[in-house]
Amino acid sequence: MTSLPIRRMVLYKHGVGFFERFGRLVDSDRAELTFKPDEMNDVLKSLAAFPQGSAQVVTISYENLEEKDAAIANAAIQLRDSSTLLDLLKALRGRAVRLHLVDHNDSTSEIQGVRTTGGEFALTGTLIGIDAPEVNPSALDETLVSLVTSGLDAESCPALRTYCLRQVRGVDILDPQSGNDLRYVLELSRTSSDKRCVTLLLSEANQELLVNYVAPTPTWRVSYRLVYVPDTGDRADSAETGQLHLQGWGIVNNQLDEDLENVELTLVAGQPISFVYDLYTPRFIKRPKVGEEERTLPGPVLLDEALPEADYDLLMMSPDLEGFGGSHLLAEPQPTAARKSIQRNLADTAQVQTTGVAKGELFEYRVQAPVTIKRGQSAMVPILNAAIAGRREHIYNGEKMADHPVVTLSAHNRSGLTLERGPVTVLEGDNYVGEAVITFTPAEGEFFVPYAVDLGVKITETPNHYEETAAIRLDRQYVIHDWYAIRATTYKIENRNPEPITLMIEQRILPDYELFDTPEPFARTAEFQRWRLRVAPRSSQSFQVCARTLVSRQEAVGDLSHQILQRYLRERFIDQVLFEQLRGIVGLYETQQDLRRQIDQQTQKRDRLLKEQQQITQKLQNLGREGDEGELRSRFVAKMQTIEDESERLAAAIANLETQQQQTQANIQAQLRAMGESSSPSP
Repeated sequence: MTSLPIRRMVLYKHGVGFFERFGRLVDSDRAELTFKPDEMNDVLKSLAAFPQGSAQVVTISYENLEEKDAAIANAAIQLRDSSTLLDLLKALRGRAVRLHLVDHNDSTSEIQGVRTTGGEFALTGTLIGIDAPEVNPSALDETLVSLVTSGLDAESCPALRTYCLRQVRGVDILDPQSGNDLRYVLELSRTSSDKRCVTLLLSEANQELLVNYVAPTPTWRVSYRLVYVPDTGDRADSAETGQLHLQGWGIVNNQLDEDLENVELTLVAGQPISFVYDLYTPRFIKRPKVGEEERTLPGPVLLDEALPEADYDLLMMSPDLEGFGGSHLLAEPQPTAARKSIQRNLADTAQVQTTGVAKGELFEYRVQAPVTIKRGQSAMVPILNAAIAGRREHIYNGEKMADHPVVTLSAHNRSGLTLERGPVTVLEGDNYVGEAVITFTPAEGEFFVPYAVDLGVKITETPNHYEETAAIRLDRQYVIHDWYAIRATTYKIENRNPEPITLMIEQRILPDYELFDTPEPFARTAEFQRWRLRVAPRSSQSFQVCARTLVSRQEAVGDLSHQILQRYLRERFIDQVLFEQLRGIVGLYETQQDLRRQIDQQTQKRDRLLKEQQQITQKLQNLGREGDEGELRSRFVAKMQTIEDESERLAAAIANLETQQQQTQANIQAQLRAMGESSSPSP
């Protein structure tokens, strides 16, 4: 059994690695790979084997996921650690065995057994069982083993023989199935519970074999060293421009159970799609239970004419179905185009000599020199060494750091490589000045390294929220009020340092807000906008950012009051002409409301009279026409007449008020239409 060494390893940031093993199977037709249980799902999902000669892969077998204790518990033979022989003999009950016994001068042993050298003899038979005392089941002197012999006198009549367990020196298992059960249990006991073996069987021995697969690995990490060298010159800002010497180191951990020697290493930046798919756990599908059905024929079965045999022959010989019928199932599989493509791509990849290679959405760092990492150790490998033009400036963002700006080195990534996220240690000249984190930056992208807080610069941020009316316009019977919600932020900057600074102010972009009375920002990101200004030494200055959003609110003209109109006129939101027109309409609305109040009052009076009239009508039904009742009846009748007259008068008043109200509403609509026509633009 041959183990293939790792020759190429590609590590990804999301915690998986692509491994390539290659070697020759010397005097063997199989290779064995060992994995941890939690690696098996990825291995089964990705394992591919490519013999480089004429051989083919016959099978790839692997150990099942079934837990060792559960498998042993379900085995036919149960062996405990403290009484192995006793458990074995109990499990062999009813099986053919040969016992090797010590001779204790028992005459029966000479008759039934076959004497061997050294005072021992062998006895062949069927094991009946073990009789152990209840007080001390493991006492060998008191435990008896019984079997039915198959010796000279037992051919026609089986004979039961019993021996002390202490006499037993060996057991030959003559039953093949029992022997297989014992070997299975021993194999389970030998197998490590934290390792799984995958065996690749080839059709020929002494072949070169290429195997690749994906398995979980510790994510590789990167750390940077950045040295800032200011430009020299007479310019005032020469100290704020310079060269950034950037050095990157990839950190790799070897958590494999083997040494990595002369391995081609590639580190991939990016985020490919990856997931765990459980292929290792055996899955059983519950099938429906179907009973037998009666199969009675109601009559003779009629069959249609079959297709000609020539059609079947053509189907079997069709080149599109090669390998699916006839002798093709047994034919030696031919190398497919996909396999040839894989071998060619591997060769092409090995010829790449550049340090960084873009692969679609990913970026590879190829370590040119082979890497050697001992088992359980880690290594740092160089992946980047570049000099980039950059600048030093102060950046202030009150959300990230209040009161003081952070000193920041910024540059465009012109190293030709993608920068993976990682910590960076910053040096200026020979001095350590701070630390930061470089975010993921593609080639030509801009990155920032905020490494220190400048306590010599104090920034006070004062927010102010207020509203301003933009316009008031008339739309049918509504007044549309447009106003701005304004957010103004004033930054007071105090530079106590003896040298000038370049300050970048960064502020979050407010959705639906637009800048006004503010310089245009020199840069925008998805979330922030930035302004750059120069601050003289030992001085202070202010900078204001104003943003606004337009908000509209509509209000019915009938809901306006004379006080609101006076305020609109006073604040010059409307002119005198519009004021007079709106005041007239507001007056009409007030008249209409007064009419409505009068109508409600008159209606309530009429309703009370009608209710009183109904009550009198009920009383009249119970009164007679003679005597006192007749006199009372007359008074009620007179009152009914008075109520009827008043009700008619109120009805007429209500009708008159409703007519006035309709006329007032018509006047309101006419004036609103007139105002709309006068305010609409001419064609």
